[in-house]
Amino acid sequence: MQPQPTVSYVQQTPKQETPPPPKQPEVYYVPPTTQEPTVQPQPTVNYVQSTPKPDATPTPPQPQQEKVYYTPPPHLQQANLAQSANPAQPVKPKVQTPAQQPPAPRPIAARPASKPATDPNAVWGTLTFSDGTVTQLKGESVSVGRYDHDLGGIQPDVDLAKMEGADTVSRIHAAIEHIGSTYTLTDLNSTNSTRLNNKRLEPDKATPINDGDALSFGKVTCTFKKS
Repeated sequence: MQPQPTVSYVQQTPKQETPPPPKQPEVYYVPPTTQEPTVQPQPTVNYVQSTPKPDATPTPPQPQQEKVYYTPPPHLQQANLAQSANPAQPVKPKVQTPAQQPPAPRPIAARPASKPATDPNAVWGTLTFSDGTVTQLKGESVSVGRYDHDLGGIQPDVDLAKMEGADTVSRIHAAIEHIGSTYTLTDLNSTNSTRLNNKRLEPDKATPINDGDALSFGKVTCTFKKS
């Protein structure tokens, strides 16, 4: 009897399926494109004008010119000395006015009211009394009277207190005035009146008098004289 072959059962492991390899992407050839070079921005350049540098070479100093003084000739020197001794008045330029336009009239300067018509110290007349006393008359108006030293009062310009017959003279007896070329005598309401050439004057009324007239203040008489 033939021996029977021994059969051994070997368990087979299932074959694992190998996954297919991944599909490679299709590659197409693309020719390279020529690219233009990019434009780079140019830098901005500002031009600044430069000032010229001063010349380093120093300028030589200019030589000072000698002053020349003018000396006038002798005859001109004498004329200048005579002119300085007697300086001439400056000549005012004449203003010529057009023929068709008459010159403007010059204004008349009015005399200030405060300025006296005559010099207060100027003598314009005298009174010569019977005893030889001479009294000068000054100013526009002269008062004649008698000053009472015991009672006081107003001092007249012509005081007849020491004259003979002074007791007939009032303290303010009369007034003699000089206005322009006119001379007047006025009785100031005296007690024994005022007379002109032995004619009694009306009180408070100015009467013209002339050179050589005889004036009486009460019993005191005198002669009026113009200077």
